[in-house]
Amino acid sequence: WLPTVTDRIKEKHGWDYYYYGNTSQRRPGWYTFDHRPRFNNNYIGLRNRMAILSEAYAYDTFKDRVMSTLWFVEEILDFARENAESIRDLVREADASVVGMELATRATFERSPSEVEILMGEVAEERHPQTGEIILRRQEVSKPVLMREFGTFSPTEVEVAPAFYYILPEAESAIERLRAHGVETGMAPVGEVQVEHFIVDSATIADRSFQGRNERVVFGAWQSITRALPPGTIAVSVDQPLGRLAFTLLEPRSDDGFANWAILDDQIDEGRYPVMRAH
Repeated sequence: WLPTVTDRIKEKHGWDYYYYGNTSQRRPGWYTFDHRPRFNNNYIGLRNRMAILSEAYAYDTFKDRVMSTLWFVEEILDFARENAESIRDLVREADASVVGMELATRATFERSPSEVEILMGEVAEERHPQTGEIILRRQEVSKPVLMREFGTFSPTEVEVAPAFYYILPEAESAIERLRAHGVETGMAPVGEVQVEHFIVDSATIADRSFQGRNERVVFGAWQSITRALPPGTIAVSVDQPLGRLAFTLLEPRSDDGFANWAILDDQIDEGRYPVMRAH
């Protein structure tokens, strides 16, 4: 999509567009948004579909924000029409099984190998005509600045995607949410099965609440056991189109999974994780 779409806008309208990002004094560089699927674009990608974030520059005039968004959407739709077959092929490939693949449970920003040129602007203070409050207005200034770009991610922890997850019946909140995401579930087999269960040896809890929850990071290790699963245990096959999503939600060390969102706190506080897996 990019840079083809943005190159066309530059040619037609003379405007410069670039990958979403921002700078800060705390950490030099051009940073995109967080990798975690709590951010909508990432979540759609985890469902094997394509998402494009469109965000106009905040300090532009209303007219310029509307026009820049219109041109962007028009070129995206034109590109999708021209490349429809390739897009369908990519989606089919993404829907294929991830069983046995190494997938990230935690990740961080990856620094670009060389500096990139970012066009930086300036703003001026104005009084809002109705409220009298101070607002900022973009000035006709464009300064090219070289800096490192942090627009992609690399894993810091990985796990091999299993064939199945087994969710114990007491983890009702996890089962309900998994189904709400559209992940297909079934009943676990009767009798003894070879599984891995996660032994929680410690956890940290965020001091500050985020969206009404204090996020949790669990620590521990997977151990292999043979056991009979209790009646009502739910089976989740990872060999389905939403296998990546199931992996992210159910892995205990996932930085945006059910454990992180404190959905399984009752079980984790007792030192056990109510989700097992089988390779």
